[in-house]
Amino acid sequence: MSAALYEHLPHLLSRLREKYPDIHPKLIEVSTNEQIAALSRSEIDIGFVHPPLGTDERLDVHDYPAEDLIAVLPDDRQTHGVTLADIARHGLIMFPAAQGPALHARIVDTFTKTGLDVRIVQEATRALTMLSLVSTGLGAALLPRSTQRLVFQGVRYAAIADASLPAWPLAVIAKRRPRPAIVDSVWKLLDGRPDVT
Repeated sequence: MSAALYEHLPHLLSRLREKYPDIHPKLIEVSTNEQIAALSRSEIDIGFVHPPLGTDERLDVHDYPAEDLIAVLPDDRQTHGVTLADIARHGLIMFPAAQGPALHARIVDTFTKTGLDVRIVQEATRALTMLSLVSTGLGAALLPRSTQRLVFQGVRYAAIADASLPAWPLAVIAKRRPRPAIVDSVWKLLDGRPDVT
């Protein structure tokens, strides 16, 4: 998931290179549902996903602290926070409901509960696509706070002043044992445990 790219994945890859310099991971950016399917077919070993997972697959799950959502708006040279009404006026660029049904519903419900009818003007599956669309003035987006690390011309990041939106969850998943020894070793790095050989 693109949300993993800003903080958690670089940290894990750095630790992996330090501990296992001969291991060269292959990274593939796909949705949560695609990762669960790929795990069940043993096409991938570990995935970064957005819970809840909604699967009966037997998985180990390592949860990261959920991130606050921030507003991403066309750059109007302002520096103040924004309200849900400000965001609704722009229209929302949002991930498809199938990509994260629970989070999608909770975000839309937050607007509804405050009496706002928010239009979803465009769906996009990747944060960079959302940033690009926001920069053209198409609408506003809601993204994890760590997205601010990306300097993207034509957008501004703003705290949401009047509402508490659901946090953006992130977790790492792997099939439960038996699994390859290297996957167990990487899993121990996630938990910060020493490797047992």
